[in-house]
Amino acid sequence: MKHGKIFITLLVGCFFFLQGCGKSSDVEQPVGFKSAKELREYFTWKPDRIPLVSAHRGGPVPGYAENAIRTFQRAIDAGAAIIECDVRLTHDGFPVLMHDKTLDRTTTGKGNVSDYPLATLKSLELVDEKKNPTGDKIPTLQEVLEWARDKAILHLDIKEPIEPSLIVAELQEANALPFSVVIVYNFERMMQYYHLEPELMLSVTAGSIESIKQLQTYEIPKENLKVFVGVSEPDPIVYNMLHDMKRYCILGTMHNLDNQALRQGSSVYQDLIKRGADILSTDHVNLAVEAIKTMP
Repeated sequence: MKHGKIFITLLVGCFFFLQGCGKSSDVEQPVGFKSAKELREYFTWKPDRIPLVSAHRGGPVPGYAENAIRTFQRAIDAGAAIIECDVRLTHDGFPVLMHDKTLDRTTTGKGNVSDYPLATLKSLELVDEKKNPTGDKIPTLQEVLEWARDKAILHLDIKEPIEPSLIVAELQEANALPFSVVIVYNFERMMQYYHLEPELMLSVTAGSIESIKQLQTYEIPKENLKVFVGVSEPDPIVYNMLHDMKRYCILGTMHNLDNQALRQGSSVYQDLIKRGADILSTDHVNLAVEAIKTMP
């Protein structure tokens, strides 16, 4: 029993070492697009596509906070191609990166993000999952856009009630359309963004046969879309329909599927890819990258 405990301790330690280590990337990292058109053309699905890893909330690990630029760089160095991050609005109208409505879980502050001006939020420190201060500050959207240029694709999860016009203006000001994708949660928001900026690429949720059929009724070029199919595997027909539309399918592996991969190994991710997932949005970047690198 003693030897078993030692083995388990070493196994867990090795996992977290791999999660925190530097570059492991031989996986394709699509960067350097000069226009939104080039971005859309890259994400036109084809059977020989190379699967990609998206770092959920930037890919935090012990010692690294979620939605922090230093964490984003760690994820990219590990082989992620996409940084998924969350955007909220300060009291004085600045878009900043924060998942929760409140500051309590991820910073040294307390209260609602929307109750504080940017200057006050910048005085706080981000913390990791164990509430240890990391030395990182809450980044503005503009700071993240500047960092991401020629480094990563951003998937921006815009928290309500931020108006699409504000986000589009920020992206246009930063010339960030070639590397930015806005996540939308309903088809109405999808069309609002499209009418404001027809060049913008969007990630829309459609994880059922019925929702895909509805999506096909909207007058938006399909080349503008990636499709999030959910946090569990959809009906295989969903993958077939979306691939017939030449759309990339994003599968959220955070929580249940990630936990399964931790228990059973990287083959879990490989099987998800074989069955149709093109982008894995994961909390465990290193393990998902390793799965793609060692695909048989």
